[in-house]
Amino acid sequence: MSRPVIRHPGYTLDDWKTWEGRWELIHGVAYDMTTAPSPDHQCISFQLQLAIHTALKAAKQKHGGGGCEVLSAPIDLFIPGEQSVYQPDLVVVCDPDKITQRGIEGVPDLVVEILSPSTAGKDVTRKRWTYEAAGVPEYLIVDPGERLGLLLRLEDGRYEEAARIEWGTVVSLLGGKLPVTVG
Repeated sequence: MSRPVIRHPGYTLDDWKTWEGRWELIHGVAYDMTTAPSPDHQCISFQLQLAIHTALKAAKQKHGGGGCEVLSAPIDLFIPGEQSVYQPDLVVVCDPDKITQRGIEGVPDLVVEILSPSTAGKDVTRKRWTYEAAGVPEYLIVDPGERLGLLLRLEDGRYEEAARIEWGTVVSLLGGKLPVTVG
């Protein structure tokens, strides 16, 4: 099976800069992100951000060094060579030079998307394909409705399922170095 061809049908970053509200622009298609996520979505996002932050802090104290940061939406992610801007729910970046005043500029180390009815389709298709093609090492998809997580790891340029995560269990992120509870 071949990879889908991602086409650029319309809008550009120059267009995006003129819009009011919060918008994702994915390969020329605009997605309105102005409506706030549900309280359940926000609680899961906060819990995951806190768990990742705590694990990063513990890893830094244990092993020294390490400049990884976890950031939450709304944060703009610009992947080099694209006329797109993404707003992942959470993103981990281990290269501080990629964090700018504009947002994240470059390929992050981990992207987390928490599915909601209005975004699930694009999160599991368009975003997955884009993150895979861009070389994002890990993509964690959290489904609050099913109370499951899916960790995808890049292997030879393709995402492979690294773990299906039952709610309340630990998954090892960032190449297996960062234990975090999902749910």
